[in-house]
Amino acid sequence: MTLSSLQLDILQELINIGVGRAAGMLNQMVNTHIQLQVPVLRVLAPDQLAKLYATRPNSVFSAVQLAFTGEFAGISALIFPPESAAKLINVVLGNGAMPGADGSMRTATLQEVGNIVLNGVMGSIANILGEPLRYSPPDYLEADISSIIGQGDGMILVASTQFSMKDHLIDGEVLIIFSLTSFDSLLTSIDALAAG
Repeated sequence: MTLSSLQLDILQELINIGVGRAAGMLNQMVNTHIQLQVPVLRVLAPDQLAKLYATRPNSVFSAVQLAFTGEFAGISALIFPPESAAKLINVVLGNGAMPGADGSMRTATLQEVGNIVLNGVMGSIANILGEPLRYSPPDYLEADISSIIGQGDGMILVASTQFSMKDHLIDGEVLIIFSLTSFDSLLTSIDALAAG
């Protein structure tokens, strides 16, 4: 599926606004300056994304997933390579907290960060397009990319971004997985916004 340059520009701007909003909320949460780089946006089919990730050295990712329903429905996910997840936990919990930090605290920390980022991004898309969304509670999993994106025939928005905090660069990606019908609804809303 090919998007027009205007559709891509609007999608990129919606994601940028959401990422900016999420960065502001994360700054308050960890009480340190977090900068989220403007993400590079790509629209891929699930098999294209799986091929792209197959070339990476580590096949297991830490992921927070947030399902959403409404005029368009799907799953948004914030995924980190393991080393980025560990760095993020270190920064959020403080370096001294790591040795004693149990698995549930690590999971809760990543879930909270993922929830903030994904709500920021999805909330901005929903608000600007005037399409209310309902969310399920976030889930945390460690899995390969195929398990994270599932076996659908939809389209995936991939926004690669970097968190900069306390001299650390942490790589992460926001994936928004739509069914084909939902993706068509999203593009219809974007076209209506552009025409308005």
